[in-house]
Amino acid sequence: MTHTVIGTAGHIDHGKTLLVKALTGMDTDTAPEEKARGITIELGFAFLHDQITLIDVPGHERFIKTMVAGVSTIDVALLVVAADDGIMPQTREHLDVLQLLGIGRGVIALNKIDLVEEDWLELVEGELRQLTHGTFLEAAPILRVSAHTGQGVEELKRCLLSLAAQTRARRQGGPFRLWVDRAFVVKGFGLVCTGTVWSGSIESGDTVELMPAGRPLRVRGLQQHGREVARVQAGDRAALNLPGVEVGHILRGDALVAPEYFRPTSLLDVRLRLLPSCPKPLETRSRVRLHLGTAEVMARVVLLEGQTLEPAAGALAQLRLETPLVAAWGDCFALRRYSPSLTIGGGRVLDPQPLKHRRGEAGLVQGLNALNQEDRPDLVEAMLSLAPEGARPFRALAGALGLSQEQLDKAAAALGDRVVRLQLENQPALIHASQWQALRQRTEKALTVFHRANPLKTGLNREELRRLADRRVDTGLFEEVLQELERQGRLSTKGPLVHLAAHQIRFSVKEETLRQQLLVALNQPALATIPDAEGLARLLQVEGRQVEALLKAMTSLGTVVALEGGLLLHIETLAQVRGRLRVHLEQQGSVTVAGFRDLLGANRRWALALLALFDREGLTDRQGDLRVLRE
Repeated sequence: MTHTVIGTAGHIDHGKTLLVKALTGMDTDTAPEEKARGITIELGFAFLHDQITLIDVPGHERFIKTMVAGVSTIDVALLVVAADDGIMPQTREHLDVLQLLGIGRGVIALNKIDLVEEDWLELVEGELRQLTHGTFLEAAPILRVSAHTGQGVEELKRCLLSLAAQTRARRQGGPFRLWVDRAFVVKGFGLVCTGTVWSGSIESGDTVELMPAGRPLRVRGLQQHGREVARVQAGDRAALNLPGVEVGHILRGDALVAPEYFRPTSLLDVRLRLLPSCPKPLETRSRVRLHLGTAEVMARVVLLEGQTLEPAAGALAQLRLETPLVAAWGDCFALRRYSPSLTIGGGRVLDPQPLKHRRGEAGLVQGLNALNQEDRPDLVEAMLSLAPEGARPFRALAGALGLSQEQLDKAAAALGDRVVRLQLENQPALIHASQWQALRQRTEKALTVFHRANPLKTGLNREELRRLADRRVDTGLFEEVLQELERQGRLSTKGPLVHLAAHQIRFSVKEETLRQQLLVALNQPALATIPDAEGLARLLQVEGRQVEALLKAMTSLGTVVALEGGLLLHIETLAQVRGRLRVHLEQQGSVTVAGFRDLLGANRRWALALLALFDREGLTDRQGDLRVLRE
């Protein structure tokens, strides 16, 4: 039988804890304060046979956040209603929470039947049918029990066992994720965390990541129902022994996850629905309490379809969190009003890693609606279409969707040429074909615009080109785009510069005349008389910026060489100097800076600049004050 987690729900003092004890023989109120006050404050845990865990939650309105943490990962709900009290405020609110969190099965226990008459029981049952109409408990059995006398307890136990037998394994293929509901120290073992495995599996000795901190931790041991086990999987209640972690470093609401699959997020795109009982419309940018998994964080609701949301209505929204957490597509959540605390609605996560949206953003509503489906290939395509960085690493995308790599690979294969597979930082990644094509087009367009505005420049710096094409795009992805365009002969790269393959520097008639004058001025045997850029501008009586632009173009074309110190030289003159130096070194073996200066009939500035160039080219090696031919 698949492991089943059953969670209680109901108003304070309706007998949840005593009923769990009657079912299992275990008292879940173990803290001294709980004993003294006679109420449940923290989550309690009991076992029914080997494959069923019962979580007992507090019923007081002050502990609703603890209740939500307890039922966030359950399979079956046990709604307990005291016959003498009937339906009370937390009965309604707990039922709302269960409905919002997507709990699909349950049973209603009408407790304390020994305290009332038969006609009163029938009246309460009728009210319960009205309360649960339209909810997942609409057709659930209402079983009359008394935790005090034991009446009806065995029938309730048989009902729970039957529901447990129907539990299906969930999220077995996804990456490991566990929401922490307790963290405590066991003497001789160290820190132990407990929770229900939300997806995937893990073995003793594996490494997990603590989120949102992002800290890697080794699992030294695993327990289930107090027994040592080698492995736990989705649906199991598990205790993980994590060495090297101090008390207080892991709290309820943290998550333990498979490495490299999940990233903390401060934004969630969601499909939100308010409860009919919500006391007033929800205005955009309202501050709320978000309950997801066992976490409670403050958030702002930014409505993406209108300025207000009426009770019982739904809309797309972005939740902007004040504290980061981890989430995946399909995670259910509940929202409670900031003050006074009251459950007002909830919904489902659509995109756990979105950008911050602007109102009226083109295609946003259509894109998010495409995520509100179950077909896996279409879901992968929709998520890639919304990817803010264009491409998504394979593992990160699998984590965002709650899939294993094998499941994601199968879904991507079904999409055919609608997705493009890449390698980014030696990791597989996916990008939607339309985004890949659009990025290539934007890159070529940016280069075309640049060449038109700068006809004398060889190309554009690749980082500047990335910013012009799409500043959001990861550098690794952009390099993939450049390589693809270069393979297709669309562009060429030269060091840090990129240019269209068809681009050539072209001079106007006026520029060509000036270029010829510059070449004559730079092609002089007497090096000391060759002017720098400023001197050339004075010599030819033109603006300095015109000379500088032409010299850069001529340098990129290879007709002029720029040396250290702002010196410039015609390529033919440089070839002559290089030849004279080679002959000298072959005959004499070495040369000093002073000797090279005399050989050229130039000054020390020219000698140093040329020798530095020849060192970089690999013609010469420097040995102390001498230069020799490099072997």
